[in-house]
Amino acid sequence: MDRLYFTHAERDLFHRINEDGLAQKTHFMWWPVRLAVAKSLRLDDPPGDRFKTPPTKDRDSELHLSQVTGRGQRPDPQISWPKEPNYDDAFRLLIAVKHGEDVFADDARYVDLLQRHARRGLELISASWAPGRSFHDWLLEELFEGAAAGEADLPEDLWVVGWPAIERGLSQIGVRAEPTADPIVGPRLTRYPLILSGVDDYDRLRRRLGDLAFAVGIASGGLSLSREAGERRVVLDVPRPSATWKNASWASLRPALSAGTRGLAVAPGVDILNEPFVFDLTEAPHLFVAGATGSGKSVCLNALILSLLQSREAPELVIIDPKGVDFADYEGCVRVRDRQVITDMTEAAEVLRHLVGEMDARQATLREFGVRNIGEAIAGGAPMKRLVVVIDELADFLMDRPAAEDALVRLAQKARAVGIHLILATQRPEAATFKGLLRSNIPSRIALTVQKATDSRIILDEAGAESLLMRGDMLVKLAGREPVRVHGAEVTAQDVRSAVAAVNAQ
Repeated sequence: MDRLYFTHAERDLFHRINEDGLAQKTHFMWWPVRLAVAKSLRLDDPPGDRFKTPPTKDRDSELHLSQVTGRGQRPDPQISWPKEPNYDDAFRLLIAVKHGEDVFADDARYVDLLQRHARRGLELISASWAPGRSFHDWLLEELFEGAAAGEADLPEDLWVVGWPAIERGLSQIGVRAEPTADPIVGPRLTRYPLILSGVDDYDRLRRRLGDLAFAVGIASGGLSLSREAGERRVVLDVPRPSATWKNASWASLRPALSAGTRGLAVAPGVDILNEPFVFDLTEAPHLFVAGATGSGKSVCLNALILSLLQSREAPELVIIDPKGVDFADYEGCVRVRDRQVITDMTEAAEVLRHLVGEMDARQATLREFGVRNIGEAIAGGAPMKRLVVVIDELADFLMDRPAAEDALVRLAQKARAVGIHLILATQRPEAATFKGLLRSNIPSRIALTVQKATDSRIILDEAGAESLLMRGDMLVKLAGREPVRVHGAEVTAQDVRSAVAAVNAQ
């Protein structure tokens, strides 16, 4: 086995990268594949089964490893591709270190992992780059993050778009505005408070944010606009290069969680002004989290779970992880039911069925105590505690166990009063997954970066998430409120292990 296979859509992406991104007419498809592998290797989690070799009927293109990695000599002197340097050992070493496997001794496993990283990387590129955005800027910001100079090494006029540039851009789209205060530099964005000259300027500016982004040199978009209290007052948020971002650590959020009086306080990150964004899950009361591969969904879920581990009301957790890798560090945690993360989907479906029965039993307890909700029951001495059910990869789970949707719908409809809350997550926000009664009973949503505006509408009922900046950038829309832009906190494996050890030691 010495070939990698790709679908028609992936082949089209090769051509777009070569033509629109690299301005090359050669159409050497192995250049995008190498970039894709590099992008995928930056993620912590391994590429799943959906990135393995596509079925024969879906294959459109194939590449020999002699093209992709320079492996060996040309298999056929009649083949026209140019001879490449041999990087095969370097590729093997990267994959061996990443996965902790001896792929030098297992060629089939090496090719399988290379195939998976190539296809996942192509999906990541498709989600974060589009024609019209400088591909060289994409390479700097997405692939060589950390290699560029930091904010302290750059003069401010290189990492903050100044008011003169914005004023010129506004003039080009026919909008007149004046700043009402100095710009505020947040962790990833710079905020400009503005007053518009006329009432029509708001709609014109909102419609032409993409043109304004292009005019000020932000080809990737990402500008956001919101109203402010007062006549014709708005705020314009302008993204900065990722090399200048200041990411919030998990440790920086913990004091804000401890200071509040909320029952189940959770904090996925900080707002655009670097203030911890904290809300009460009991008021949500359920949550849907979605974003494309590499958007930061797993890190967001970890931040929510760590928040619950130090919550004032100490809920019990049920964690369902079909992939079996992202939440393994919670195994053995005393707050997790049976101290076990559920990775078997048959078992997961059975657990949900039992939770419906537990919900009914809890409702009987409420009637026995003559109360309306779990808060009143606990105050009256009922032996109850809140329970939070976390399900990752919801789309894959429901595809494999479609009957489990009925249990989820019942829990979403009736479990709030008895203290059972759902956090459902997927990297494929599809109408077929998040539909009907399930959708209507989970009004609180978190959208990370998605590929299309239609994906954003499935999550939030409105566009916007397609313009986010990846790496934990998100829109949080709680029930009855407008979406709030939040930058996700960095949560490391050591943060999780330390939190679990601290809980177990109590």
